[in-house]
Amino acid sequence: MSMIIQKDIEIMVQHIIRELIKEFGKSETEAKELIQKSDVVRSLAKDPMGFHESPYHWALSILTDADDIEALERHLGF
Repeated sequence: MSMIIQKDIEIMVQHIIRELIKEFGKSETEAKELIQKSDVVRSLAKDPMGFHESPYHWALSILTDADDIEALERHLGF
């Protein structure tokens, strides 16, 4: 993987972490753990089209894949 792609992935991951914290009430530690358990880094490395998805969309996808119903419901106002 090229250094440019690696740097772009790191930047995207930071944006996703920020969304998980700001929009979904996760702590920084929780957000980083969710990212580690997800396929975000591998997905972005494999298919750069993923960079066209917003960090917010990635955060939603990560929470959905993790079955974090509580965070999603809280965010959606249920």
